[in-house]
This record gives sequence, C-alpha cells and structure tokens, in this order.
Amino acid sequence: MHSGRRSMPASHCLPRRNRVSVSLPPATAPDLRRRRGASSMTTVIVPLDGSDRAEQAIPWATALCHRINARLTLISVVEIPVEFGAWSAASAMAVGNELDEWAAERKAYLKDVASKIDGIQIDIVSRIGSPTSEVLSAIGDVEDPFIVMTSHGRTGASRVVMGSAANRIVRDARCPVLVIRSQRETPDVTPSFDRVLVPLDGSEFSEHALDRGLDAIAPGGQSIAVHLLRVIEFLAVRIPGPDIPLDYGLVAEYTEAMQEEATNYLGVVTGRLSEKGVAVT
Repeated sequence: MHSGRRSMPASHCLPRRNRVSVSLPPATAPDLRRRRGASSMTTVIVPLDGSDRAEQAIPWATALCHRINARLTLISVVEIPVEFGAWSAASAMAVGNELDEWAAERKAYLKDVASKIDGIQIDIVSRIGSPTSEVLSAIGDVEDPFIVMTSHGRTGASRVVMGSAANRIVRDARCPVLVIRSQRETPDVTPSFDRVLVPLDGSEFSEHALDRGLDAIAPGGQSIAVHLLRVIEFLAVRIPGPDIPLDYGLVAEYTEAMQEEATNYLGVVTGRLSEKGVAVT
C-alpha cells in the first residue's frame, strides 16, 4: 500500500487491501506485554506483509479471538534489502531516516487493517529486521501467544510470510501455530472451530499436540467435535527373487494387526476425551 510520503523500494511496497493446520535472540517489546487473561490463549499474533494472501489469516484470527476472548496483535516487519549493505556503511543517518519512514508506513498500514476489525482489543507492532526472527521474538513478549498466519505471502526478496518462513515458525515457535493455506483469491468463507481433524501416530508427542490444541481453541470445555485419524503405513515388501513367491498372507496379517492396534489406540484416546465432554468421531 503506497502512502503519500516517500515510497519504499519496489521490494517493500505494500499493495492495496482489497484448509487449516495447527502445529504445536529475543528482543524486548514492552508494548506487547500483557497480563494473563481468563482464557488459556490471551494473545493471537498475525504476521502481515501487506499482501492479500497474508491478510487471509485475519478472519481466522478474529474468529479465534472472539471464541476464546483473546487479544489480537498485528505485526509487520520491514526487511532490510541486502543492497543496503554498502550504502548504509557510507550514510548511516540517511539509512536511519529511510528505515524510520518505512516502519511508519507499515504502522499506518496496520492501523488501517485494525480499523476494519470490530469487538477485539488490538495491538499493532512494526519492526525492522528478519521477518521470521522478529515474529519468533514477538511471541516471547506476550502472555500465552498463539500465531495465526498464512502459508504464503509475498514472493521474492520482500517475503514476510512465505512457505519457508511458515515452516521455520512452526518448527521453532514455542506456542501453537495455526497455518492457513493461502489462495490466489480471498475465499468467501466463515471461519469455524467447531470441528477439528486430528491425525495421531500413537506417540506421546502427538497426544500432547492434541491436548494443547484443544486447550487453545476450546478452553473451559467449549463445544467442539473432534475427528481422530490414525494412518497405517503401507508395508513395503521386496520380492526376494523370481523363484521366491511373495507371501501376501503375511502382508494381510500384518495389515490386520495394525488396523486392530490403531482401532484400540483411537478407542483409548476417544474414551479419555469423552470423559472431558469432547465429542469424538
């Protein structure tokens, strides 16, 4: 989005406004610190780069905020172009002024986005640096963070919410991350957290993600329907040789045993969740 002031380089110009997966060196930002609220997730953080694709996360973030009574933080990071290196060494003052102006433009953009959201307490944060590092830093500055972001935003050097960035945030963030698959056109959908698909592999780690995710989107026993999924790996059996027949009976026996084990496992998890009042299919 271009302002009336001096514009950013092409790699940072902000365009005009116009299925979902959940995953389970800090900088000080006093304006982000908030008291712990009644819900388990008090601050929903949405990284934005000015693109329509990144903004597709906003409806999901606002729906989550309304559902769990959370705050919303909109954050945008000005990434310094590599080309600035040589020039900045020769003209530190000019670079400082330019960066301040870019940060101000990002803040104006965030204010415009925030003005279109009703019924939620909103903070806006504009930073300068590495987008992924700054987003990861921001989660350490709030109580109970929950990141909501799209899988892709810009392309090229000005990326803020790219596939690789989303992967890094999912991997390194010590909080739940909701990743919305971005689409070329903004979808006309009403976000809902009433039904959730949860893949499990039988490990304690995956069950921890299940418990953490439910605590995040359905605190205090809120109504939610959970569909549990356990996928049985296909048994890859090599044929020893042309004269040695493949034992299909053994493969069938293995598959049946794994299906029984998976069914029993899901039954145990279902029973545990049902005791908490969660509807499971």
